[in-house]
Amino acid sequence: MLVEAGPEQALTWRTGHMRHGRGSLPDLFFPTDRSWLVSALWDDTWTCVGGPEPLINTLQRDPLTNVRWVRLDEDAMPPGLTRE
Repeated sequence: MLVEAGPEQALTWRTGHMRHGRGSLPDLFFPTDRSWLVSALWDDTWTCVGGPEPLINTLQRDPLTNVRWVRLDEDAMPPGLTRE
């Protein structure tokens, strides 16, 4: 399902996240211009962020995030995890 919504609507169109009951963000969201995206898909245990280098650099400096650069030709799965 693809839903077009503003920030307020996107936070209220569903309750909870499949990973835990504390959040209400969609599994995939991005702005209208598609300049970045966040993916927290139901079958992944990690969250992917794609966007311009300054955005990724800012996230990498944040001590609350565990950022790992992934090239377009690489698998985004974090090291040590395996696919079933």
